[in-house]
Amino acid sequence: MTWDLTYALAEEIGDPDLFVGREQEMKRLMDWAEGTKRRHSKSMAILSRRKKGKTALLQRFFNILFTRNDPQLIPFYYRIPEKKQFELSFTESFYRRTLTQYFAFVHRKPEWVRKVLSIDALKELGAGDPDIADDILEMEDMMARAPSSAWIYAQEAAHRLSQAKDIRILQILDEFQYLNKFIYLTADSTEPELLCHSYMGAAESKFSPQIVAGSYIGWLEAILGHLTARYREWHLEGLTDAEALESVFNYAYNFEVPITSETASYIAEVCANDPFYIAATITNTPEEKDLTTEEGVREALAFETVTGQGEIARVWNEYLQDAFSRVNDINARKIVLYLAHHDPESRTRKQIREDLDLTMSEGDLEKRMHQLVYSDILAYGRSYFHYKGLGDRVFAMIFRRLYGAEVEQLDEPAMEAEFKRGLAALKGQLANTKGALAEHRVRYRLLLASLRGATLADVVHQAPTSDTPLGPFDRIRKARFHLDQERSVEIDLHAVHKEDGPDLMVEVKDWEGMPSREAIQRFVDIKTMLADQLERKKTIFLFYSENGLNDDGAAILADAGILLMDPKKLAAFEASNDQTSP
Repeated sequence: MTWDLTYALAEEIGDPDLFVGREQEMKRLMDWAEGTKRRHSKSMAILSRRKKGKTALLQRFFNILFTRNDPQLIPFYYRIPEKKQFELSFTESFYRRTLTQYFAFVHRKPEWVRKVLSIDALKELGAGDPDIADDILEMEDMMARAPSSAWIYAQEAAHRLSQAKDIRILQILDEFQYLNKFIYLTADSTEPELLCHSYMGAAESKFSPQIVAGSYIGWLEAILGHLTARYREWHLEGLTDAEALESVFNYAYNFEVPITSETASYIAEVCANDPFYIAATITNTPEEKDLTTEEGVREALAFETVTGQGEIARVWNEYLQDAFSRVNDINARKIVLYLAHHDPESRTRKQIREDLDLTMSEGDLEKRMHQLVYSDILAYGRSYFHYKGLGDRVFAMIFRRLYGAEVEQLDEPAMEAEFKRGLAALKGQLANTKGALAEHRVRYRLLLASLRGATLADVVHQAPTSDTPLGPFDRIRKARFHLDQERSVEIDLHAVHKEDGPDLMVEVKDWEGMPSREAIQRFVDIKTMLADQLERKKTIFLFYSENGLNDDGAAILADAGILLMDPKKLAAFEASNDQTSP
């Protein structure tokens, strides 16, 4: 649960509540971590485009491991900076970070994760530990005596410490490819050092395996090709249907943007379950946006494809600039538009040459296609002889806006109309997803109700506390309460009042039929178990059932002092279609 975590590593996603889903991916990472105890786990490489959620996933993984405090599993996270550095100073910084994060874990000092302790401070901390004390002295001697070998020594510090103490320091190296771009030997060097290639041996460590990650897929794949079979590749995909819907509701809730249950499904669908597209569509479009209608969603996403204005367009422009720094002619642009048009089908080089009437040689075309794939704006098909588009309608729209006029003589209105027609064909089929999504609908509607000055009478069947204001709330989210060392209970939604008003504890049921007597009684029992913990704070317990309750269930709740929420009343706040900020 995110609210139980120690956020030793500041997560770049911002508010930790914005992290949603990725349950299967996190399970895979946790299984990998557990496997390292028996030295079964192999180093991994995670590949995904920028803003796909890779860094958020890895930073959350670090914080989970730090919070669990398993002495055998110690996390180390380092994001390679996108700036020029010199090898010796980088080497020292990397070494100090490794030991700093080790001591932060051992001494339970999360604030140390956000800094780099000096060599003197590290010596003091390691004074009683011969393994560490000797290692620091050797590192200092290495940097003074043999600086050309110092990087390898620093790189293997986690392995040496793990082996000496029979622990596992799990290394997470984000934006790994920058080790081959931004580290120079000296100020006079004209070419960067290829430090990624030095991981040939380190990648084999079973005491301190690595997860390396990068947001330039073709570039990182080329590097991994030099590190033959050292890393197991993992391509990070979009969110699941349920997670995408959860993400839409989550962003709408946190940024107080009006949506409806229908447009939430539509947003997830037109954004292809991409977490970045979802976030940008909800948060970065003009203030007058209207996300309560499908047309409004199309307008918002169309805005995001405008170069210089949309955040999505700006990120894709970085990839395009990288691509066309290598191959920049009209034929390359023709190829990208051609394959985008035929997506998701692939085409051979022979078909591409014939259909586009290209005069270049087979060898030149192969080189050009490789460069476009390397730059992440095309992909290989079923072989290295077949090529295809990215399967991304948003990227296709951005590319057509940039180059459609040049290549296909398309004007801006025609391209935008074409894009919107494609989006209009989608009907938000994700709306059928059930389960935990009901919690997010209720959470979002509670936010709307509280911000519009509602009282409890406006959301419940009964009205015994009609003058009790609903909020304002500091947060509304799932919560876990620990009764003792062995037992805990989970609440679907805990609405924490900003001031001295009552908190809300809400149980949410979205079953095919009415909730069972047993399910109702469990919530009554939870209320009883939490009585001691909540005695200092007035708390109102609420039960939400999408399909209502029978008389017996309603009577059980009434006897326990639990109010029954009215789904129709609560939904009315969303259906009011108020276009102002709620």
